[in-house]
Amino acid sequence: MEGYSLEQQITSAGIHYPRSYDITYRVGYVIQTLASILFVILYYFKSHLSSYALGLFEAGITLSAMFLLVWKASIKRFILRCIFIGIILQITSLFNIPFSEKVFFIGLGFTLAGGAGLTGKEAYCFGFMEGWLLLVAYPLAVIPNLLGLSSHSYNLGIAVVITLLQISFLRKKLSQTLLKSCEGSVCGLPEKREEQQ
Repeated sequence: MEGYSLEQQITSAGIHYPRSYDITYRVGYVIQTLASILFVILYYFKSHLSSYALGLFEAGITLSAMFLLVWKASIKRFILRCIFIGIILQITSLFNIPFSEKVFFIGLGFTLAGGAGLTGKEAYCFGFMEGWLLLVAYPLAVIPNLLGLSSHSYNLGIAVVITLLQISFLRKKLSQTLLKSCEGSVCGLPEKREEQQ
């Protein structure tokens, strides 16, 4: 099926993935980027509302993950499991449990691992350098907090770096045509599975 458009490959594999799915997938990145900008502003002023911006950021990750197109269903399932485990852990940390702060950051780490899977896929398929850099930046946002080694200045700095990468990433993603094939066919060909999106 080399030489065929992505839409032809999708149809041939029996996968239901219309252009509206790709649009929704990109909307998730728009939400992530706007939420990261809002988080930086609110966190700078030490507003408790920054937690809501973080929640919105994770909602954007979740939306993109739900409409992610990958040829292997196991990859998408892994990304979604990371995200939902992370969200459950973060919700659990809101209750009066031992080590609630650490549970929160472990949960955030799982959710960002899912987000890294998304940006990593884009980096692998389209050569987005921002995707590779976000793979490094996301752990740097979590690990120091988990170990109790972070500060407000550090968290603000890494949030600014992530936000700038998100903005650059989004600009490239939105400039692409819908249902663009991977560069150089690096992603291979789709599996013929009914459950695959």
